[in-house]
Order: sequence, then C-alpha cells, then structure tokens
Amino acid sequence: MKSFALLIWLAVGTSNSLQAAEIDSPNSASDVPAAFETELEMVEVTADAPAQRITPSFSTIKGDELKLQQADNLGQTLQNQMGVSNASFGPGVGLPVIRGLTGSRVRIMQDGIGSHDASFLSPDHASAIDPLFAEQIEIARGADTIRYGGNAIGGTVNVKENRIPERVPDRLLQGALEQRFDTNADGTHAGFKLHLGRDRIAFKIGGFHRNRNDTEIPGEAINADAVREQYGLNDILNARGTIPNTDSESVGGFIGASWLGDNAMAGMSVGHLNNRYGIPKSSHGVDPNNLDGLELILPEIDPALLEQFADILSPEALNPDIRIDMRQTRYDFKGEWYTPLPGIEKLAFRYGLVDYIHTELEGQLPFTTFNNQVGEGRFEIEHKLFESWSGTLGAQWQDRNFSALGVETFVPPTNGDTLGLFTVQKLAAGQWQFELGLRTERSRIDPTASHLAFPAPPGQTSIYPPVALPDALQFRADSVSLAASWQVSTEATLSLSLSRAKRSPDIQELLALGPHLSTRSFEVGNVRLSNETANMADLGLDWHSERLAAKINAYANRTENYIYQKRQPEAFYNYHEAQFYPACVNLVECLPIYAYSQRDALFLGYEAEAQTTLADTRFGQLKLTLFSDFVRGRFADDDVPRLPPLRLGAEIGFGDRQWNAALRYTRGQAQNRPGNDETATPGYHLLSASADFHWRGLEPLDLWLFAKANNLLNQEIRSSVSLLRNFAPEPGRSVVLGFRATF
Repeated sequence: MKSFALLIWLAVGTSNSLQAAEIDSPNSASDVPAAFETELEMVEVTADAPAQRITPSFSTIKGDELKLQQADNLGQTLQNQMGVSNASFGPGVGLPVIRGLTGSRVRIMQDGIGSHDASFLSPDHASAIDPLFAEQIEIARGADTIRYGGNAIGGTVNVKENRIPERVPDRLLQGALEQRFDTNADGTHAGFKLHLGRDRIAFKIGGFHRNRNDTEIPGEAINADAVREQYGLNDILNARGTIPNTDSESVGGFIGASWLGDNAMAGMSVGHLNNRYGIPKSSHGVDPNNLDGLELILPEIDPALLEQFADILSPEALNPDIRIDMRQTRYDFKGEWYTPLPGIEKLAFRYGLVDYIHTELEGQLPFTTFNNQVGEGRFEIEHKLFESWSGTLGAQWQDRNFSALGVETFVPPTNGDTLGLFTVQKLAAGQWQFELGLRTERSRIDPTASHLAFPAPPGQTSIYPPVALPDALQFRADSVSLAASWQVSTEATLSLSLSRAKRSPDIQELLALGPHLSTRSFEVGNVRLSNETANMADLGLDWHSERLAAKINAYANRTENYIYQKRQPEAFYNYHEAQFYPACVNLVECLPIYAYSQRDALFLGYEAEAQTTLADTRFGQLKLTLFSDFVRGRFADDDVPRLPPLRLGAEIGFGDRQWNAALRYTRGQAQNRPGNDETATPGYHLLSASADFHWRGLEPLDLWLFAKANNLLNQEIRSSVSLLRNFAPEPGRSVVLGFRATF
C-alpha cells in the first residue's frame, strides 16, 4: 500500500501539457510530443470552447502527440488519455469511455456539433468521425459539460478538424500528406489535406482511405471459460490467431470555404464518409463434425443425415457474417462577428445538417437499415462587461428523425427535438477565479407508430401480442455548476467544481423492444424512466515548475436514477423461433434479455499524471512520466457493469525538437467487480514504444517519419468495458510505420 500511495502522490499531471504544430503551421516551435515539452497547455480562444478553463478536468491532445496516437477509431486514439478507455466492438468500432461512462452520456462532436451517427443506440455502431482529419481533440469532464446538455453528462469529446477555414493561409497553398502501414491485419491508411486561399477567401479540401484485414490476436477469439460461465455451454468452435469478420474499409472527404473579413467571418463545409466493417462473431457456429451440437439445433433431423447436409448446416449458414455499411453526409455552417457592440466580444453561430444511414447485412443480405437525420444549431454571445467579469450566453437546438427498419426493428421510428438555454459566467478576483453555469433543456420524443410488434418466423405471425407505444414523451432537465480556482503559488493551482446535471432518457432506453444480433441481446425499453441526475464533485491540483508538470483529479459522482441495462436471469430469446425460453440451448440460437431499469449509483475515482525531466544532455532531454487512473461504480448491493480497471504505469522518453523515442508500460489490473451476470476480466501488461524524426532540410517542406509498436508482449487483453470482450480480445502485437509531409 505504501508503494501504491507513493505512485499516486508522484503521478500527478497531464499528458496534454504539450503543444505541437498543427497542419497550418508546420514549423511551429511547439512541434514536439507531449512527453518532451516542459510547459503545460496554453490558453486558446476558439469558437466552441470557453476562452479560459478554471475547472480541473479539461484536456487537449494535438500535434505530433495526436498524430502518434491516431488509430482506426476514436476510442483507440484516446485510450491513453487520463480517465479514458476504449469500448471496442472489434477494430471497426471504438467509442471513448470517460470515467466509466459512454453511449448517450458522452457527447462526441465534430467542431462543436454532434456526430449524430447511431453510436448512441448501440455499442456495435461506429462513430462517423474519423480521427485522421483531427487537428486537435478536446476532452471535457464534469462541470465543463454544461454547455452541451444532458447527453454530455459523462463528458464531451470535441474533434476539431477545422474544415471551415478560420484564416487565409500564409502561402497560396499549404497542406499535408500522410501514409501509414500497420503490420497487424496489413492495415493501411492514407490521407491528404490542402489549405488554399487569397485575400479574404480560403478553402480546405481533404480526403482519406483506410483498409485492413481480419485482426490478428495471440490466442483464441472466444474465451471459452467465460462463455461457459455466462451461457452454460461447452461445444464452441473457436478461432485462433485472428478474429474472423473484422476486416474493414472506409473512405471519406470534405471541402470547406470561408469569407474572412476584418471583424467577421462566414463559411461552410460539406463532408461525406463511407465505412464498411464486420462485427466479430459472438459464435463461429457449431462444428459440423460435432453431431451432438447439430442435434441440439435441429433435433428433428436423423443424425445419420447430418453428414449429408454438412454444407447446408455449416457454421456460415447457421451463423452468417454480420457486416455494417455506413454512410454519412454532413453540411456545416459557421458565422462569427467580433466586437459588434461595447462589452460584446463575439457573436458565434454554428449549424450542422447530418444525413446518416447504415445498413446491417447478415450473410450479405440487408436485414436492418438505420436512418438518423438531424439538424443541430448553436448561437452564443461572449461578453466582457467588466475587466474581471466575462461569460457566455447561448442557445442550442436540435431536430431529429430516426428510424430502424427491417428484421431487427427493435426501436420504432421516432421524431424528436431539443431546446437548451445556457449561460456560463466567470469572475476573477486576485488569485481566485469563479465560474457559474446554468442550463435548462426541454426534449421531446415522439414515436410515429402506434404499436411495436414482436418479430415472427418467416411466413408466420408472432405468438405475442403487439405492444402499444405511448404518445409523445416530454422531459425537462435543469442543470447547475459551480467552480472555483485558487492560484496557491506561481507553481500550483487548486480547483474545485460542483455540479448537479440532468439527462433525459434516450430513444432506445424508452422504446426498445426486440432482438439485436450484433450485441447478442434482446432489448426491452422502459417508458416509465425518469431523468438521471448526476451530483458531481471534482477536485484538481495543477503543478507547473521548470522540472515538473503534474496534475491530479479526484472526483465523486452520485447519480440518482442511473439508467442501465439489467440482465434478466433464466430468460433467453430464440431468434430463429421468435420465442422466449428459460434456458439457452446453443450460442447460435439464444439471446440474453436485457431490460432498461433505474437505480441510484455512486462513482468514485481519480486521474493522475506527472512528468519530470531526469537529465539534460547535448543529445536531448531524458524525461519520465508516471500515470494512473481508476473508477469504482456501485449500486446499493452490486457493481455497475463494464467499468475499466485500475491502470498505472510509466513512460520513459528521450529526444529533442528533431527526434524522439519513448517506451511506455501500462499495468491494467484484473476487473473482479464486473457487475451482475457479467464475467470478470484478467489483468494485463501492455508495453508499447514509439520513435519519430523531423527532417526540415527543404523549406517549407517538413517531413515527419514515425514508427510505433503496440502490445509488444503480445498479451491477450480483454477489455472490461467492451460488451464483446468474451468473443473479441484486443489486437495482438503490431508495428505502425508511416510518414507525414507538411508544406
């Protein structure tokens, strides 16, 4: 315990303390990874974030640090950030988990407007934001999220791509080209971004292509012991060395244009994304050579005939591949007016129009199509009435038309709208800074159908009567936050934030009813759900000195009426027969039943990181980083399911402004508190390394060569936050090689 306490005392800091050059300024002096920069993050003024943060839980990743961390999905890109984990569903899907919360509680945005994909609905749906275009990613937790409403109650991830230019380039044409190769699954991705303009007109154009084969793993795909514990089954045909049906391919691009005046700007962008990926098989069918297994599925067939029907009864026929074909087109608009009136620093307007569709295919046949058409707008007034008093007044609104049509219509077609009004006010008084945030939000969910029917076998009617749907459901959520920051000395700042934030139930939590094959579940909503109320306290310490950069956040979150999916014991749904049974016969056939419910929950945790310079040499600086994070979630008599375990580790780095190398070790403890009817996950040792080199011999060209190795020990890692952890472990050893040229 003493050694652990010493680590926590030392491990205070932030991995986001470093600034590195963005695409628009490739020769900036900040073009250094976070492990090798001395100063913590500088203050930035942006259109969709407050000019000054006084709460302890806001962080930024950008520049070389971001480029080294970029991966195939957003969750994997951010999984090394403090308090952030990756809810993977195979390599095609990775959603950020912030302090144990994800889904409808974490708002994922692109340049301040929501991604508006279907990731809120289910963990097998990927985010429509590709990290390759990101120039900066902002992560907010706690009181900082009041600007973005109830769906940000657990945190926000704002991917700043700057598709709408905010300045005219220094030269007629600037840009970047990037290519990388991953030895795991022979993954490749390439992209480009161009920034051009003259006088008051600027344009940005970008495009990318990503492709990978099935993910390579060190052992077997299915954790047979865990499946035996959870389902009571023994006969499983497993896969070794790869996770079948995890290949993916995506392509996308955008174009943006702006008019940039002396005290105003206006612009828009259009972007499109295609993403095709496979869902890891939760069962690879039944072995045709195992007659007992086939008799369990089709007991009426004479066992003597099973050999004759081996092809028809193959694993592929009984359990076909499930693949997702995702497409999204989005239109973004932005306008700003600077100092229009005395005391008003800026008027800012943002609007996004998103047309999202994805089709789930089973055995190459379209089974279910999800549509999400959303318009979201924001209007903000930033004021500074006195030298010590500044703030923001804003409004946010959203209209949504959602439908899921086909075989897996487990959520009815629904219209909805939301209107939120908010203000954040700041007061500076000597060494103290105070912040008050208020928000009121009204939301409406209106199913367009009157009934939701149970599925039935082909050519038959369901033996269960349809369920009547309610009229429009309306909710009101009022939130408040308070924060104070005390500059104890020139090196230390102590911060405290308190908030009481509410979140209204989402579509699937209220109205779901039906099988969802990708997540291997039969989902049951609950129209009697009420608002969640999160009572949060966040205490932070920042330490900035010449040799040490450190930060620690400790937090408590007592959530009233926490919405969660509760496993129904001794109840399964047979998908092919469309009937409920008290026991599971075969993995191909049965789906566990999960019903939405509410209970009070308490989350306690911390995030800590510290970085110090060990030595200065003529070859570069030697730096050490220590880090750790942990969250524990409890109901009155059980644990909140699928929370990340305790993580702690260290990174040693050496380099200068031209080159850097680093070795990082992470110890993830076993998650022995998996929650009701869930399975525990073992601990792991994760070793990774990186190296990069900048060549600036031909101005204005900056050529950046990089390499990073992940999971060098080739450990079998099963993420406790992944719904598919027992069927798809994390990737095995991989080496990524690449280059990036900016000009």
